[in-house]
Amino acid sequence: MAIGYLTIQVRAAREAVPLSGVQIRIMDGRGNNVYVLSTDENGETQKVPLETVDKSFSRTPCYTGEPFASYSVLARASGFNSLYVSQIPIYEGETALLPMTLIPMQESQRSPLQAEISIGKPAVAMQTPRQPEGTVAEPYVLRQVVIPNPITVHLGRPDSAASNIQVSFPDYVKNVASSEIYPTWPEASLTANIYAIITFALNRVYTEW
Repeated sequence: MAIGYLTIQVRAAREAVPLSGVQIRIMDGRGNNVYVLSTDENGETQKVPLETVDKSFSRTPCYTGEPFASYSVLARASGFNSLYVSQIPIYEGETALLPMTLIPMQESQRSPLQAEISIGKPAVAMQTPRQPEGTVAEPYVLRQVVIPNPITVHLGRPDSAASNIQVSFPDYVKNVASSEIYPTWPEASLTANIYAIITFALNRVYTEW
């Protein structure tokens, strides 16, 4: 039996304040409760083991299935809106860290609302390759390479009316890497892909694409 692990961190006030006593429900792909936990004084749960798929499948190029198991998490706390995160991939031998930010209820609210986020499978598991999007413009090359910290990220397609947010550059790289590749790959493969992610982002900033 292959086992992966999951730890959950719950914060408020833009991740500045840890929330203790938050009820956490971890559910399998069928919606059955696997664990019911509460966060500690640091806003974290214990690391829990979860059944998943043998990691050898993630290193087999001809394998067409998903080399991970997906779980969902529901976080509830008094005075806060709930948050439901689905399709969290769990890999054998790896510990997934799920940060969750809860938003306080408004004074006019009678009952909490529930926001939903779907993580989904990484790009490497998608059957059809993604195509570049956006307008083509003449690049303006900066005089020196700039490390953007924070970096601005558009939460949607280039022409969509999605929000722009700012995250630290290390967090950006970690989030992109976890959305693109499998953590069970050999270290050299992970390093090569992370270098590609970093240089691609810096090129977009350097040329002001």
